[in-house]
This record gives sequence, structure tokens and C-alpha cells, in this order.
Amino acid sequence: MTSAAITAHRPEPPAPSAALPRRTRVDLRGFVLEGAFTQSFMNLAGPGSVFVTSLAFLLGATDATMGYIFAAGPILQGAQILGPLVLPAFGGSRRRVVMTFGASARALMLAAPFAALVFPPAVALATLVGAFLISQVFHGVAANVMTSWIGAVVPRRVRGRFLGRRLQPAIIAGFVVAFAASIVKDLAGPGSSAGLAGFLRRALGLAHGIWGADGGRIAFVVIFAAAGLIGLAALFPLRGVSDRRAAARFSFNDFAEPFKDASFRPVLVLFGAWFAAVYFGSPFWQPFFLNELGLSLTSVMIYGLISTVAMAATARFWGRLIDRYGNRPVFRGLILLSVANSFVYVFMTPDRFWWLWLEAATSGAMWGGAGVATVNFLLRFSPEHKRDGYVAAFAVVTGGCGLASSLLSGYLIGLVPARFTLFGLPFVNMKVAFAATAFLRLWVEVPMYRVAEPRARAFRHMVREVAADARLWLMNWLPRSGK
Repeated sequence: MTSAAITAHRPEPPAPSAALPRRTRVDLRGFVLEGAFTQSFMNLAGPGSVFVTSLAFLLGATDATMGYIFAAGPILQGAQILGPLVLPAFGGSRRRVVMTFGASARALMLAAPFAALVFPPAVALATLVGAFLISQVFHGVAANVMTSWIGAVVPRRVRGRFLGRRLQPAIIAGFVVAFAASIVKDLAGPGSSAGLAGFLRRALGLAHGIWGADGGRIAFVVIFAAAGLIGLAALFPLRGVSDRRAAARFSFNDFAEPFKDASFRPVLVLFGAWFAAVYFGSPFWQPFFLNELGLSLTSVMIYGLISTVAMAATARFWGRLIDRYGNRPVFRGLILLSVANSFVYVFMTPDRFWWLWLEAATSGAMWGGAGVATVNFLLRFSPEHKRDGYVAAFAVVTGGCGLASSLLSGYLIGLVPARFTLFGLPFVNMKVAFAATAFLRLWVEVPMYRVAEPRARAFRHMVREVAADARLWLMNWLPRSGK
């Protein structure tokens, strides 16, 4: 089939968001602003934050402590079951639930790091970890209700593109805030004169840091206080968003129904497998960056910059693909890309870590698409009038699988020697986890076949048509012979 024929037979994209009613456009803007502030908070004080990890190390965290910290992501997922349970107490108001639990989660992370200045390191560490995990429970409640709220407000025909549009400013704002925080941390106290931090220290005359010898602790208090204030500011745009109230009652049958739904059950299996795959080895990514590759926080932020640019540049692209071809073929492509990204780390060493910058671009593009596809999958297969229960079931399955996988990976990798030689090449045990997660991610293609998405196009058709579009785009840019 020719490129012209392919284009002619392609389904028309949905109407643009400009054609939506004014009230809906106002609601969408509120969600976009909230997303930008919330992502900034999460980059500083959420699951996977390098600042949480660094402060824990500063306070003397052990491997067991890091296991608790990296369990925060699955805890956030699992806590979403509480969302529909608390809605009746708020009269079914999604806005009130999101603002109440969101404010509680952010206020905790605003206050907890002050313990690093007041208490001995052991007490301060326990306070930080406890507040961090409780904060994730509150965030889980708010996240459940926020997802169903977006599903109730955003029209289905533009949902994929809206999720991509919401993601773009969120990841850009989140990176800018996190990068600024990393510079503050690197300049807070005395340090090396090498790298970007060293250059800035010399240029600004900060040889002894902004706050002197104890600058590291002070910097973390400032960073987390700023995180809490940014997180609280995220709630203000939601005051003008339409409050689509949920059912005032929620029973065990409402929670059990998604597991009986023949069309939704394969989605639960698919994403249970996906979260188990991506969380296997999750405790080792940041230690590998900081300890094995020897990267500074600023270098980690540069990695984040590349990843952020890739996410922002591709978010709407993934949203358009999902709206046109369906979630299933797009997610299949994202799985294959994630497998390649994981394998890069198996062969990465300190003298070859330049691979990291290429991987940052492909990884950013992959995670941006995976985030859009995951939410859209959930909204696509859950009935609107029962969505709170479906979101809760989804969160429990994915959170439980992620938590079990993360803890299991920590135990299994602990049985492997810290350093060993394989085929004449030196390896660290963390690379075993990276290889394992790559194989587990590839296996996720198997449960994908059981998901029956109405009107979704075949993966091979999507690849062929996207390749045809790319070929036409290149032909328009290549120099032509003749006139």
C-alpha cells in the first residue's frame, strides 16, 4: 500500500480542544496548572526523589531504610483504595477530598525535614521516613479521586491529547524546580571545585558554601519547605474546576466488581505485570548513579533535563497516537523501548557513562508515553459511574505487585556478590537487577494479547503508518533536484 493510500484510509483525529465548551476549557486549564505545581512538589519530595534519598544518606540510612523509602511508590498506589472509602464522608465531593488529603500530604513534607536540625540523626531519619510514608498514603487517596475526577470532566474524544498536554508543563516545571534545588544543595556547603557545582562555587565566591559547614542540612530544610509550599499552591487552581460528585456510597461489592469484569480483568493482569517488572530493581537506580557512576546531584539533574526535554517533546505525540490508534498498540511499542533502556545499564561503566545521556532521551520519551497510556487505559476500560471503585482496584493491584517486586528484588540481589566477573567483564550486583527488569518488561507483552480494546488498530499497522508519515516528513526536508 502506498503512503498516499495509507493516509487516505487513516481515521480522522478527534475534534481539537478549542471546539470544547468554555466551561470545559476552564476545567482543563485548572487541571493543567495543578499538574505543573504537583509535579514540582513530587520531584522534590515524592517517590523516587533524589533529595529524599540524599537526605536519608546524610542522616545515616541503611539498606533496610532505603527499602522503606523506595517502597513509597507502591504504597502510594495501594493507598488509593482508600479514595472511594472516604468520599462518602465528604458528601461525594471530589474537590474536597483532593484538597484535604493533598494539603495534608504536602504539609507533612514541609514540616518533617526540620527534624534534621533539631533531633539526633537516628531520630531525624525515623521522623523523615515516617512522615514520608504517611504523606504517600494521603497522596494515594488524593490521586485516586483526582484520576476519576479527570475522567468525569475531560471528554473521551480528546482525553489522550489532554493527558499529553497536561504532562508537558508538568515535567518542564518539575525539572526546573528540581534543577534549581540541586544547585542550592551543591552550593550550600564546602565541596569539590570540579564540575558545574565547582564552577558556580568559584564564580560566586562560595568556597565555603552558602551556609558553611552545616550547609547540607540547612539546604534540605529549605528545599523541603519550598516543596511543601509549592505543593500547597497546586491546590488553588482546583477551586475553579467543576466538582463532579461521586456516588455517596461505596461498598465491598463496588470494589470487587472490577475483578469480575471480563473486559477489565485483563487490564489488571497487564498492569500488575508491568508494575512488577518496572519496580524490580527500583531501589538500585539512584545508588548506581551516585555510588557506581560517581555522579553529583547536579549531574543527575542534567540527566533529568535531557529526560524532561524528551518527555515534553513527545507527550502530545503519544497522546495523538493513542487517540488515533488506541492504547494497546502504543503501549506495546513503549514496552519494547523500555526493554532497550534497561539493557543499556547492564553494560554501563564509569568510563562509558556517556551512554547515559542517550538513554536519558529515550527513557524520557518512554516514560512520558507510559504515563499517558496508563491513565488513558484506566479511564478507557472503567465505566464512569463506577470509576472510583475501578481506580481503587487498579491501584491496589499495581501497588501490591510493585511493592512485592521491589522488596523481592532487594532480597534477591542481596544474595549476589557485590562485585563479580562474568565473561571476563567486571559487574556489580545492581546490574543483575537491571538485566532482570529488562526480561520482565519484555514478558509483559504476553498479557497484552488478552486485552481486547474496541477500535484499537493492530501494532503493525500503527508502525507502518507512522513510518510512512516519518518518510514523508523527511522527504519534505531533504533537498530536491531540479527547480
